[in-house]
Amino acid sequence: MTSHIDGWLNFISSEAAVCSHKCTEIRDLGVELLFNADSLKQIAEGPRTSPLVNTLRTYSTSQPHLLSTLPFLMAAFIDAVKKRRSVLSSVFTTDSHSLAMLFFSSCEEILHGIGDLKENRVWHSRLGLLRVVEDELLFNPRDENEVVLLKEEVGTCIECLASVESKFLWRYLHART
Repeated sequence: MTSHIDGWLNFISSEAAVCSHKCTEIRDLGVELLFNADSLKQIAEGPRTSPLVNTLRTYSTSQPHLLSTLPFLMAAFIDAVKKRRSVLSSVFTTDSHSLAMLFFSSCEEILHGIGDLKENRVWHSRLGLLRVVEDELLFNPRDENEVVLLKEEVGTCIECLASVESKFLWRYLHART
């Protein structure tokens, strides 16, 4: 998996991966290989230390354009968990909702590890991840862990907006003088 994921991630991050039937087949085959039952079990056992998350962390740091693949991968992960729910439920007590939020948390950790939280790619990826959370109805306000996780993200967003706002204000004030 780790020896070819770089090329596959580069492929699915390109515009061409959305256009043709062949490209869709390549993308879907990669998802099937990436999220097979064994991979899902590894992720469920330790999402932050799974080979997939470690590989994503490595490539996202060295090739920031690959951050755009995180929302796609999260949606594909959720679909794979739903498809293989029976296999996973026989091994783990964790439900598919909790697994999806663990994967979301791992993706957010990758984004935080990039360093410059104001970079467009990071924010587009974060927005895409939150859109998947919303589309899949993953947020449960009664789950304290999810509330804490999303409050941290809101804090990060506010911090970034305050920083960006002050830069624009500074530029505006100095442009007028």
